[in-house]
Amino acid sequence: MKFRIAYHLAFWGSFTLLFSIQNPGSTLSDYLHWFSVLGVCAAVVYINLYLLLPNYVFKKRYIHYAVLLSATIGLGSVALKLMFPSGSASFSLPLFQHSINLLLFVIISSSFKFFREYSRKQELLIQAENAQLKAELSLLKSQVNPHFLFNTLNNLYGLIGQHQNQKASEVTLKLADLMRYLLHSSKSDKTSLNAEIEFIEEYLTLEKIRLSNQADIRFEHSGIGKDILVAPLLFIPLVENAFKHGLLSISKEHFAHFSLSLQGDTLFFQATNSIGVNPNKPSDSGTGLAGLKKRLKLIYPDKHRLDIEQTETVYKVTLQLHL
Repeated sequence: MKFRIAYHLAFWGSFTLLFSIQNPGSTLSDYLHWFSVLGVCAAVVYINLYLLLPNYVFKKRYIHYAVLLSATIGLGSVALKLMFPSGSASFSLPLFQHSINLLLFVIISSSFKFFREYSRKQELLIQAENAQLKAELSLLKSQVNPHFLFNTLNNLYGLIGQHQNQKASEVTLKLADLMRYLLHSSKSDKTSLNAEIEFIEEYLTLEKIRLSNQADIRFEHSGIGKDILVAPLLFIPLVENAFKHGLLSISKEHFAHFSLSLQGDTLFFQATNSIGVNPNKPSDSGTGLAGLKKRLKLIYPDKHRLDIEQTETVYKVTLQLHL
């Protein structure tokens, strides 16, 4: 409110300053006449700003606005003509000239009003878009948790069905740690890259327990001398996808290799896995990868690249993030 009052005082003060510059020899009487003129101008301007524009222009009632504005300017012109009849003072002007002057004040003040209204609507639009973006990101991130949990519980069920109680116990404890991290990371927009690395290592430990170390599973990371912040749970869909599509059958010939490296300002994550006999067809349209693509588009627009390569025996996904 204080800023708005100061803004309006500055607006009218600028015209008074202009009057002083153009009329350096003005007397007190001249200034009193000038303030009388400004009073009429202000009445016309504020009727337009706070009554006519909101109730007619912003509601697209343009004909009503034109009629009422013409009437307002006409009444203001008549008031000025009565205040300064012909030959009575330097402010005495023809009725038509008074109307033109009042119209100029209306145009100048209305342009500020339109600009302010446009800026306000743009700000509201940005806030709405940000709210929608946050909601969409929250939904996509929440989809990671049940997807991951389902896969891990499925592994746990398999171990129990095979009467491997010791391994099932280890998986349960590891799962508790992973779920704790999932709950923590779901509350944040960014997380530590080192924490993500540790999360992937814990997940791979679970898979090694399930596969009894009969498949070649590796995870290497390099070039990460300092900790940096990234969006949480970006890499786990790629890790899950490798096991979901590539290691359905187990042998020493099957593998899942993962690497993470930081080169300058670019982070590289690569997932490479073998394709076994009659596996589910690897696809980049599954729930995990589809959600990942949407998250990348929202969080890292024009700052990421996701490449998928497939041969008869190998499936490889490479993710680049420009930090």
